[in-house]
Formats: sequence, structure tokens, C-alpha cells
Amino acid sequence: MRNFCRLFSLVFVLFFVGLSQSAQSQNSSQRRQASSRGRTAVDIKTVVADFYSYLETIPFYASSSLENEISSVKEHINNLNNWKDRDAYIAEHRLNSFINANRDSLKRHTEDVSKLASDFLNSKYANQTIEDRAVCEDSLKSIVRERIHEREQILNKLEKEINNEPEHTTFNLGGLDGTTILIGLAVIVCLCVIIGLIARGWKRKTNKPHYASKVSSAPRGSSDIVVRRKTATILRKQSLEDVIDNSAYLKIDCNEFCHDSAVRRMYIKNTCIIDIYNMYAEDLRKSDNPKENGCMVLGRWVHDAENNEYYVSLEHIVLPGDDAVFSEYELNFGGKIKLKVTEKLRKLRKETNLQYDLTCWVHSHPGLGVFFSNSDSSVQMQLKHPTHPKFLTAIVVDILTPKQDFGIFTFRQDGELNSKADLKRLYSLDELYKWAQESERETFNPENHFDVLASAKKHQEECHGIQLSDAAIIDMDMLIAGQENGVVAMICGKICQQGDKTEMLAQKVNKDLPLSNEELIGCVVCATHCSIPSVRKLVADQLDKLKFVLVYTPSDGMLTAIPIVNNELCTDQECHGENKFEELKIWTRRRR
Repeated sequence: MRNFCRLFSLVFVLFFVGLSQSAQSQNSSQRRQASSRGRTAVDIKTVVADFYSYLETIPFYASSSLENEISSVKEHINNLNNWKDRDAYIAEHRLNSFINANRDSLKRHTEDVSKLASDFLNSKYANQTIEDRAVCEDSLKSIVRERIHEREQILNKLEKEINNEPEHTTFNLGGLDGTTILIGLAVIVCLCVIIGLIARGWKRKTNKPHYASKVSSAPRGSSDIVVRRKTATILRKQSLEDVIDNSAYLKIDCNEFCHDSAVRRMYIKNTCIIDIYNMYAEDLRKSDNPKENGCMVLGRWVHDAENNEYYVSLEHIVLPGDDAVFSEYELNFGGKIKLKVTEKLRKLRKETNLQYDLTCWVHSHPGLGVFFSNSDSSVQMQLKHPTHPKFLTAIVVDILTPKQDFGIFTFRQDGELNSKADLKRLYSLDELYKWAQESERETFNPENHFDVLASAKKHQEECHGIQLSDAAIIDMDMLIAGQENGVVAMICGKICQQGDKTEMLAQKVNKDLPLSNEELIGCVVCATHCSIPSVRKLVADQLDKLKFVLVYTPSDGMLTAIPIVNNELCTDQECHGENKFEELKIWTRRRR
């Protein structure tokens, strides 16, 4: 339906161009008069082509912005279809507020359609005469209304999904559906335009007009969009190219700890080791004996078909939900962890275009030693991949031993699981944690982060830079959409020393307070304007825990980074960083 509407609008633009060309002889004297006064004449085709380029500079109308909106809404719709508690998802992501805010925005832009077209003509062609200005202005208004209508359709789809309304794409009239009628009308109008052009002797116009070519080459062209969407559904790449020589990953050859393994080598990311260590550090804080605990680990795998061996990475942990049951001799991950794993995998695959999977699971045997029980084997068989079962690994930790010993268990080449008797050695979680900390400090790459303090004229020693990863920027974009004034997100990460400079690395942005094993370093605030007293009032109860505050003002789309020095917001504006949030989003796309 949307393609037909676009075609219908394009046909009318062509029709107006035909009319304007037929009036060329009548306006020739006016053009000569304008030229004599030092004003040049410009035809409608040129104006329309320039207008398309001009719209790309306005975030609301830009093709990239529209595609981003489509992607965001599709993501929400997909989650609503797969989420067990739809109401909780809607409330958590404030989708109703998001829709209301966008409705208001659509209303404002609809009211400004005439002004936008008129202002463009007055500013761009102030010293030029436009052939049949009234027809030209109507064409520009039609283009703007079409883009507004596309955003409205996207919003309607999300609203229908929230309300569980069936989506009607056709309508019946006298036994014919609406699509058939629109096709017929479009064909008739096209024929009328073609006949009119031929009758006026415009055979040289049978080729596609210059500005029509502009439409088809723009990102919004129907054929381009279809191709792009098809490529997005291709199976994501199975690759470890960025891991093999990466110093952020600990490389373990499996023949170090067992004689027979279907997994040839493991690559464990330093942040993954730190997360596992912190998970068990929390257990050790408890006064009584710690109970069994565990998590799932996501990563990537590659199959060497010639040798029938696997290479596996361990990169991100997923903690169980509140329905997990852990006791001294019982380990039950519950049902919610499956949803959490699914959501995390979807996000990783979308952000990286790489095929992430569940590559490992971790659990503890506090005070019982490192071994693989029958119940552990049962869990392993339930979690294995349906077509490549042998790349799944398991880690068992005894956190009550002096060095927190752990063993790695894998499938053998014959498909059976290795046991404690097959292990040649154990590893120390303590030692791996020390390596991971040192490695993380050394492997921070500024090129993979956007420093929102880079634009500041002066820098504080306590907070020289605030580095945002692309994932942090994407999460922030979703959380600030349609939000009212107040604290909308908390930022977790780490503090890194780069020589004598202290850098704040933002790794996770969510609306809830961080878990006990996560370090709170900053927060995101929405405000009508960036006022230090107003911001201080909003973050007063967390000020002693924060290193910086990011203030987003929806009116101008500006993100202001304010360091915190001695538990107080820095009042020197030369130490503040200011960036258009749209520039941060564009940076994440360019990195792809």
C-alpha cells in the first residue's frame, strides 16, 4: 500500500511538471523581463531536486532518520510478539509515551508544511525566478506530506501492535479491494500524463526526468529499500577474525586441559572473565556458606570441517532471572533466563551482523570440588546446539578453594562429555581475573568510542574524557525517546587510566540502578535546558556516586557532558562537552 501511495504522489508531481512545461511559452516574456533585471530563471525540476537534498539535512525528514525509525519500531513489534509479558515490556520501554510524543511531533510538522516549502523557495531562490511558482510550491508540499505520512504509518503499526489490533491493508468497494482501485487510478493518471506530453510534442521528455532520477537514487526509493531489507535477513557471518590476534582475549588450547576435545581452542574475553569473577565475589560477601550459582555465556564459533574441530569465543554473560532456584545442592536457572538470552542474542546479532550463540555455561560447586555431575550433564544436553552440539563448553568453579579453581568441560570427538578423570589441569579464576584487569586497561581503544568531552575547551584531571561505545549510544537513543524531564538512565562502566589521563568508559546504559557487581559512573538526564541548579536537583541523591552527568535537551537535540569534581557538578562551561545527539547516532552507523 505504501509503494502505491508513493507512486500516486510521484505521478501527480509529474503531472504538475507537465502543466508547467505547457505554460513555458506563456511565461517566456516574464523570464526575459526577470533576466533584464539581473534575475535568472530556474525550472521546477531543478527546484525539486534541490529540495530533496535540502530535506536530507533536516533530521525529521532525512531518509536515514526514517530508516532508523522503521528499524526501531520493527524491533519493538518483534519484541512484543515474543515477549511473555507484553504489558511489562510496554511499560518498561514507555511505548505509549513514545507514541504520544511522536504524534505531537507529526502534528507540529504537518502545520509547518506550507512554511517549510515557502521558506525554502524564499531563501534558496531569492534572486531567481521560478517557472510557475505556485505549481512548484504545491509539488514541494506534496513531497513533505508524503514523508510525514510515512512516519505516521510507522507509528500506526506500532500502536496497533500495542493495542493488539489486526492490521488492515486493503478495503473492499463493490467487490474490488482498495489496492486494485489504486492501481487502476494510477494507470489512468499515468496514461493521461503521457498522452498530454505527447500531444504537446514533448518527445524529448520520454526519458526519466532529472529530478525523478533523484528520487530513485535516494535511500527512500522503493527498490533500494527492498534490496537493503533483503540483505539484512541473510544469515550472519560465522567469524572469529577480530578475536584471533586480539590481546583482549585469553587463548586456551583445549589440549592443555584434556586429551580429547571437539573444541580445538577457546578465546575468553577479558570483560567476560571480570563479570564471572564479580558474580561470585557477590556470593562470597554473604555471611553463610555461598550456594551454587551460575550464568550463561554468549559468544561465537567457527567449525573447521576438514578436521571436524571447533573454535569458540566466550564474550558476554547473561545472569539468571528472579525465578532461578539455587541451593547448596540444587541449580535451577528458571525460565526467564531463556528470554534474557534470546533478547541479548538478538541485540548482538543486530549490532554486529555476526552470528552469536550460547557457547558456554558456568556454575559453581562451592566447597565440593570441580567435577561434572549427572545433573550437569543433563543441563549440557539440553543447552547444546541442534545441528552443531559439540561446540558448547561448560565451566565449573569451586569458589571456596584458595585460588578459586575451575575446570573446563567439553564434548569429545565421539560426542560424549569429558569428565573430571579426563582433565589434565585446572585453572584459577583469581589469576585469570588479574590478567583480565590488566588486559582491559591496556586494550582500551579510543577509536571504538565517542568521547563526548572532546569538544570541551578545558579538561579536568578527574574526568579527562567520557567514552561512549556504540552500544551505549544505541541504548541511550531508545531510552531518551519521548521522555519527560528527569533522570532517564543510569550508566555503568569503568574508570581507565591512559597515562596521566582518567577516562570514563560507558559500557551499559539502562533505566535501572546497576547490579552490585556493576560500577555506576554516570547518568542521563532529560531537561528543557541545561541548567546546573536544575540538574543538581535531579541527581542530588546520586551525586556522590557519579563521575559525570549527560544532559539531553529535546528542543535542540543537544547532549551536554558535565564532569563531577569533588562530588559537585563542574560549573565551568569550558569544561563541558556539547554534541548533537544525531552526530553520535551517525557515528555508530559509519562504524558499521
